[in-house]
Amino acid sequence: MRAWPLILYLLAAFPAYGVERPVFDPKIGAQLDVTRTFHDASGAQAPLSTILNGRPALVVFGYDKCPNLCGVTQQAVASDLKKTGLDPDDYRSLFISIDATENAGDAGDARAAVAETTDARGLSAWRFLTSADGSGAALAAEAGITFDTRERVGQFVHPIAVLALTPGGQIAQVLPALNFEPRDLRLALVQASAGKLGSIADQVFLLCAGFDASKGQYTPTIKVVLRIGGIVTMALLLGAIGAMTWRRHA
Repeated sequence: MRAWPLILYLLAAFPAYGVERPVFDPKIGAQLDVTRTFHDASGAQAPLSTILNGRPALVVFGYDKCPNLCGVTQQAVASDLKKTGLDPDDYRSLFISIDATENAGDAGDARAAVAETTDARGLSAWRFLTSADGSGAALAAEAGITFDTRERVGQFVHPIAVLALTPGGQIAQVLPALNFEPRDLRLALVQASAGKLGSIADQVFLLCAGFDASKGQYTPTIKVVLRIGGIVTMALLLGAIGAMTWRRHA
């Protein structure tokens, strides 16, 4: 399933209710405020910098009571992270609630749901974060993601994706929700770690690969080159045909 069309569907899904469409415009290299503080599922409070603790992270913004894609995305990330071969001690996987009314109990419920998808080692990398002062929504806005509330049903209209953060809190990559493979999660974390994670093969692949934003996946450069070459060839052929047609009628 292609996730960009799905994200666009989510943004356009509720026009009849007069809901302003949220923004989804994350910028590679954008710096998030790592001094913002959050509570985790245990109730402990810490700034984002402490939560990251020098590790790269995958981050999903949403809310714990979401009846739609938030839980599905969490479980997909948890399941695929097990297949990356990376040590969970070396990275973080963060679910940050944009709902200021949610608390540690809600985060605990979300954590329990993800525990059914992964093992204890995988779960150790996860942090489910809430903030009564609105830090979650503010951090999402810094990442180029906004949302709107549907007060009548107590839900949020929001796009969803997986962001790869550097240990210092910069956006290194953006993966569309539900369109990634385990390799994409691995490479995003390796890229975000600035060479601290992964193998030599990962580093070589990143040097020789591009990120296909239309698919939300890492693609070997040769495929990109061939695709561009095909487009250029087609353009030249069309140009030649056009020139011949023009000469015939001149």
